Amino acid sequence: MKIQYDMVSSEYMYPLSKKDITKIKEHLPDNILNKISSIRFGCNTKTTQEGRIVQRGALYDIRINFCLNNLRSLLLSNKKRYLDIIRKFGGDVDLNSNLINWKLYDAKRYTVFILLHEIGHLVFYEKHMQGQPMGSIGSKAEEQWCENYAMLTSDKISI
Repeated sequence: MKIQYDMVSSEYMYPLSKKDITKIKEHLPDNILNKISSIRFGCNTKTTQEGRIVQRGALYDIRINFCLNNLRSLLLSNKKRYLDIIRKFGGDVDLNSNLINWKLYDAKRYTVFILLHEIGHLVFYEKHMQGQPMGSIGSKAEEQWCENYAMLTSDKISI
């Protein structure tokens, strides 16, 4: 599995290191890990998607669009569900500036959640879709399943 980070200027940082990814991998089964071709980290300055997974044949590429600028990130939505998750992981939402203030540890935990949510899509498809290509069915039920998977799995990981 290839781990990549987009180049960013010095005021930006990625909460998760390659060492953190190694710790996360210890909590995932080999049959899932072997299907992940790459994880690429970038910033969410031009997208509203903090995570994305793309199937490429039998393998999957994961993109995480989350970085910090002086321990802050962009607020991507005012939806209650999103705000509740941000707050659950310790983000301090400033609706006036559309920024989220983070402690580094909390931002790490949130990034783990985003990554595990995307891995949850892979697990969901492997368990429930019987060989159908990813993206053939997308639903609120799938999103909820992935969120639950990410919450349960992230609780087991100490970063």
